Amino acid sequence: MLEIRRRVVHISFGLLLIAVLSIGGGSYEVIEGALLAIFLVGLWIVDMKLKKRKLPVVDYLLDNFERPHALPAYGAFWYGLGVLLLLSFINNVDYVKAGIAILALGDGISTLVGRSGTRRVFYNRNKTVEGSIAFFFVSAIASYLFIGVGGILLAFLCSVAESIDWGIDDNLIIPLACLLFYIV
Repeated sequence: MLEIRRRVVHISFGLLLIAVLSIGGGSYEVIEGALLAIFLVGLWIVDMKLKKRKLPVVDYLLDNFERPHALPAYGAFWYGLGVLLLLSFINNVDYVKAGIAILALGDGISTLVGRSGTRRVFYNRNKTVEGSIAFFFVSAIASYLFIGVGGILLAFLCSVAESIDWGIDDNLIIPLACLLFYIV
């Protein structure tokens, strides 16, 4: 149940970012400012939690949405950093939206599908073939809506990158793969 709640937040946040980019005519400033403010507050929260301070609202959110034994807001930090990288280095709003869609929808759905998968990816036993296939198809459809046929290639690149254990959070790997695609 925890992972479903986490994925709903993961997907919803990405869709909200895409909506803001679409409504704002591609203006990055509002999102960048909001993400930077969230980072600063997040760093303060992590500091307070590491000092064992009680923060009732934060404690509730962490208890209900964070994995046990994870650093406070670990995944959210990498998610926000990944989106900031997309906003900072890609000057085409449609490519940014495609990257966010892959991060939100591809990664979000693949986790849910992959948890019930039975066939492990041979080079990464923590991933399933079913999850990787779901990642590719959901990402291909989502990114196609923003950048056309190139979205299918981008989805393939991201699905391969996401399936490899780089020792770095997927919320950063996926945006880095999007940046590589955009640069090349």
